[in-house]
Amino acid sequence: MPVEFAFSFAKAQAALLYLANMSLSEFTKGKACKIIFLADKQHLVKNARPVTGDWYAAMEHGPVPSRLLALLDEIEDGATSPEAIELSGALDLDRSFQYPRLLPKRKPDLSQLSESDIEALDSTVHAFGTMTFAQLRALTHETPAYEKAWSERLPQTNRGIMKFEDFFEEDGDARSGDQEEMIENSALRKAFPDPAWF
Repeated sequence: MPVEFAFSFAKAQAALLYLANMSLSEFTKGKACKIIFLADKQHLVKNARPVTGDWYAAMEHGPVPSRLLALLDEIEDGATSPEAIELSGALDLDRSFQYPRLLPKRKPDLSQLSESDIEALDSTVHAFGTMTFAQLRALTHETPAYEKAWSERLPQTNRGIMKFEDFFEEDGDARSGDQEEMIENSALRKAFPDPAWF
């Protein structure tokens, strides 16, 4: 059974606001999704869990954090869901550009992010934050997890579901035992959906 994580809106919002407050160049929805993907991937292969818990789709322009992208799309079109309304209260859109830029209205709630979450975000920005969306698109297209999911995509939706197990392939940052720990923890979460000790 594929590994699954629970999406945390609070962590995803904190991560997005953390990035938005770093004044990254051309910080659009697309660039935000790519940076979040790279941070989630880095954290997963080093700590056996992603930062946000979002699931990833392989789409034409690369890996996409599905829940977060849906919220950002909703903000662009007019937020109606409680989570999108909350996120729109934290972010402004500068629509003077062809692709609106994301601007923070406030600081992130850092209590939602662990020390290792912040390290992954900082490391990702240090390595990739100056890249354009086109550069990030090319980079993320080359990840084995994306390539595999894209090759297996459904023709009717033109998207594939990326498997967290594949995030470890050809990744020099992957730590020994973390993939096994991730799989074991996922099995425990499925067997005991809401244990107080987990």
